[in-house]
Amino acid sequence: MYIDLDNFKAYNDVYGFLKGDQIIEYTANIIVNAVHDNSNGFVGHIGGDDFIAIVPNDNVERMCQSIIYNFDNGVGKFYNEKDLIEGYIEVANRKGIIEKFPLTSISIAVVVADIGRFANILEIGDVATQVKHAAKSVMGSSYAIDRRRNK
Repeated sequence: MYIDLDNFKAYNDVYGFLKGDQIIEYTANIIVNAVHDNSNGFVGHIGGDDFIAIVPNDNVERMCQSIIYNFDNGVGKFYNEKDLIEGYIEVANRKGIIEKFPLTSISIAVVVADIGRFANILEIGDVATQVKHAAKSVMGSSYAIDRRRNK
């Protein structure tokens, strides 16, 4: 599982790094709880707002659903009332133009790494990047699972 926060940079720009770190910690706890409730998998923090989890395939959908449900139900506590009501935050881009960004959501890319499917870890990373783009193309929190098999 490759787990990434959406619109996190905009959040950090508006609320600051301390609040951003709190969302990172909140996210980490949700992922660890979901993984350890459903398996004895491994959870890692790659850096920034990126996480990985190596888990058995049999409960991966349940884990994704749990992560999204718990994240979405609690992330609102990191926003002020105005932003929550509006459903977005406003941030000036590099040219000073104000842009609207949806509230932070979570995207999960899952790659099923059957034995013999990949020659090395870099191939898994390439597929995870493709699947992450699919998950991020959906507005709000989502997950996408790559279930392709060897031919």
